[in-house]
Amino acid sequence: MKRVALVVVLALLAGCGNGGTGKKESPVKMRIELTQGRVDEVRHTVQISMHNEGPAKVTVERVELQAPSFKGVGPVAVDAPLPVGGLRVDVPVSYGTGICQGDELKPRSAASHVGFAVRTEDGKLHDLRLPLPDPDPMLDKLLAIDCQQAYLDRQVSLTFGPWTHLPSGWLNGTVVLKRAGYTGTVTLQEFVGSILLEVLPLPAREQTPKPYAVLQPGQTEVTVPIVVDGERCTPHALAEIKKPYVFPAWLSLDGGPPLYTELRITDAERDAFKPVIDACAASRTEM
Repeated sequence: MKRVALVVVLALLAGCGNGGTGKKESPVKMRIELTQGRVDEVRHTVQISMHNEGPAKVTVERVELQAPSFKGVGPVAVDAPLPVGGLRVDVPVSYGTGICQGDELKPRSAASHVGFAVRTEDGKLHDLRLPLPDPDPMLDKLLAIDCQQAYLDRQVSLTFGPWTHLPSGWLNGTVVLKRAGYTGTVTLQEFVGSILLEVLPLPAREQTPKPYAVLQPGQTEVTVPIVVDGERCTPHALAEIKKPYVFPAWLSLDGGPPLYTELRITDAERDAFKPVIDACAASRTEM
């Protein structure tokens, strides 16, 4: 699977050379980086990518992302042998949920670290705490995503409406934009389907002009009729099904820049979408 390295951390040593002081050099030397692939995005995780740059094999037994700007983060017990030579070994960890202050959409994350418990070949356990860059572009990005979503959730809700199953196997329904705390104009610029399912406004489908809907001051909600089909259900998409039920959308408030959000789904949506995906998968298998 293709993985994108977003933040590279400088080589970090668990100890220093003796420098004439008589102190022994630490047997543990590690370099780390944070990476995130598509599966990690869905699972709300990052990968702690570790490189052993010491003289002997070590085994990492505990990893903890220590990020004060996120809650719900804790230590993870692992069994990750690190051979010599700098070979990369990845450990997935949750980064929790961003702690947001007010309505700031692009907050800066606090200085963060990664803690380790590392066992050397002599059986000794060593505690390490390696700093991440400050500022950290990846953690800033993840915090901004959470805070923007939390902000939008306080302003409006964007959900699917009731479903009608069609003889074709497709679905008719609605996208519902409902006011919460925001009193101004809310513009639904666009929404798109997931990796498997197309979600298209009716009646013009792909030819529908944007924006798709405008919630005017004083209005409580506005709806957009839609059709959901399985035309995106290709063999490649079925093989790469990482985000089957992620439906991106873009909103703007009082003519401001488009803000990314996602259509919320419930068990009712999953139940409605499953026959569409199953029928699509069956038809592809028969081809």
